[in-house]
Amino acid sequence: MTTRPFLTLLMLACTLLASACSLTPTAIPPTGTAAPVVPPPPAELTYDMLANFTWLAPVSGRSITLVDGAYTSGSDSSAEDFLQATLEARFALGDLDYDGDEDAAILVAENMGGTGVFVSLIAVRNNNGVPLQAASMYVDDRPMINDLQIEAGEILMDAVLHGATDPMCCPSMPVVLGYRLYNLSELVLTRRAGQTSGGAPRQINIANPADLADAAYPVIISGSVTIGPFENTLAYNVFAPDNTLVTGGSVMTDSLNPGDPGNFTLSLDLTLAGVTGLVRVEFIEYSMMDGSIMTLDSVLFNIP
Repeated sequence: MTTRPFLTLLMLACTLLASACSLTPTAIPPTGTAAPVVPPPPAELTYDMLANFTWLAPVSGRSITLVDGAYTSGSDSSAEDFLQATLEARFALGDLDYDGDEDAAILVAENMGGTGVFVSLIAVRNNNGVPLQAASMYVDDRPMINDLQIEAGEILMDAVLHGATDPMCCPSMPVVLGYRLYNLSELVLTRRAGQTSGGAPRQINIANPADLADAAYPVIISGSVTIGPFENTLAYNVFAPDNTLVTGGSVMTDSLNPGDPGNFTLSLDLTLAGVTGLVRVEFIEYSMMDGSIMTLDSVLFNIP
């Protein structure tokens, strides 16, 4: 064996070895590491979903399975078991239970024979994309519903309802009503604004603190009335986050003459009672005739 071929092979081997050593190593992905899982957005409630669902009808107390928003039991309107129910076209979406998902507010009308069509408001929770009936509130017989919305957790309904002397066919009393969901199963009236017989607005407006704002004791609550209440006196009630009544009393407005607009202020300190969280304070004007609520406004504020 000659020396030249051997040297040639040796030099070639060294060249290949040097080239291999000079290569930059590539990163090897670690094993067993899964890609991050992005949760899907919460499923939304739709009108079609609500219109093809089983509900407990609030007035009749019967279970109704809607098909395209309608339900009928029986063909004879004079029969005891006759029931027609419909889901009104007007509905609202918004977060009622502060869990971040869009819930719903719907209106169900029931006719059990005769001329009465009894409309109820139903609060519907979003249970992972499935409707869950939470609470209901009777509205009126054949009301005129102008608008239905959910704002900052409050259901707001603009409607024309029956006054004390209205014939059942023809409501004439314009109102704005507000409701909040408590304990996941209870609708509470949180707002009522209306008009006098002459068309003047009758309402209480709380100006401070802002709704859902953070606050600290003592909380100064101030507002106004468009029409001074009887003897310039409003009632107030204070509720804990679970809707338990904590205290109540009365507050005076500064209306100069009966029926004049005015202002009111209440200083509230529940430090000794230890009430924290979302505290609700409502101010009410009661009718001196029958004790019914003429107008009402409330505010939610958070005591950390």
